[in-house]
Amino acid sequence: MKQNLPDILLFLVKDIRHDWARTTLTVFGLAMVIFSFFILSAFSQSLADYNENVTLTRNLIVIQTDMIDPGDAVLEESAIQAAELLPTELVSRVSPVIFRHLRINDHMIQLRAARVEDWTTVFHMELLEGQWPKEPGEVAVGEGAAEAFGWKRGTVLTIYGSQFRITAVSRLPGSVFASIWMPLETAQKLFGMKHGYQLMFVQAAPGADAEEVRTLIQEDPRLAEKYSVFFEDSYSRKNNQILNDIRSLMIIGSSLALLAVTFGTYNSTSLSIIERSREIGILRAVGFSHKTLVNILGVRASLQSWIAFITGLVCAIGFIIYQREYAQFFIFGFYISFKITWQIIIFGFLLTSILAIFGAWLSSLRLLNQDVNKLLRN
Repeated sequence: MKQNLPDILLFLVKDIRHDWARTTLTVFGLAMVIFSFFILSAFSQSLADYNENVTLTRNLIVIQTDMIDPGDAVLEESAIQAAELLPTELVSRVSPVIFRHLRINDHMIQLRAARVEDWTTVFHMELLEGQWPKEPGEVAVGEGAAEAFGWKRGTVLTIYGSQFRITAVSRLPGSVFASIWMPLETAQKLFGMKHGYQLMFVQAAPGADAEEVRTLIQEDPRLAEKYSVFFEDSYSRKNNQILNDIRSLMIIGSSLALLAVTFGTYNSTSLSIIERSREIGILRAVGFSHKTLVNILGVRASLQSWIAFITGLVCAIGFIIYQREYAQFFIFGFYISFKITWQIIIFGFLLTSILAIFGAWLSSLRLLNQDVNKLLRN
């Protein structure tokens, strides 16, 4: 007996309605697996986007030793003097920085304050829109923050109880692309100098031996063992390597998550076949071929996986929207914005469909090949 696709679909609809409880449970389980795939993939994509924004420099960074979060560091005036007193043929600019992690307009974000004249020369900031702040109530934001939070020129931000207006959107390298930038003088008035500066950037003069400059600053008795001096490149490369390792784990985790689709459809199909072996025997007896039954089970598994895929995708998008609005995530001080691309969606859909069919096929091999009389006796 030859069955066409409409007949198979009608049969499956009736079968799913008859076994709706198990079908719902199966779809829910698969949806959670697919949700995990999307979240891990979105995390991996965010890390990839970050590494693409990294710009390597030969700046030196001075910060308290063994300080994980720069916002907790304190840079004393004596450490700044150690760099400022070096000959101009060795050091071209010394830029102390005030660093804070703050909740601004309901978003957790890092704020940096430095002299405006250092923004382009030391920190490699590129003006994309507007103009650099000139008045006390003006700030600049990185394009990452503008994109993530929907900020633009003219947006008013409440920072530490005071209102500031965004006058510039800028492109920044590495981990600072999603931060807020404030003139140093404005930050000193806003926060006071009780906690002082948090870190310092030292730019070696053109032609100078940057390693010699680093050694001179590090060995200065005013720094002693309290501060560490390292190349900004080293810091960036270290963070990049760690993030690449995390990204690799996310890719492996997302792939393993989708492999669970095979086990889910395998178990679901196996239970269905075992419980309905007599009905399958009747179908075989009235003319349904082994190939037709395998096709039916494959289509059934595909329908379940597609419904689960849509459910998992919707839940992942909802989670990402919530994460961006209410649960901002930072690693090493930079904002992680989960991102699901069309490539991830298409890849996930194709792999989900293939793995679902494969799981159904595996479960049908042994039972459907049994003798019809044996199936009818079960």
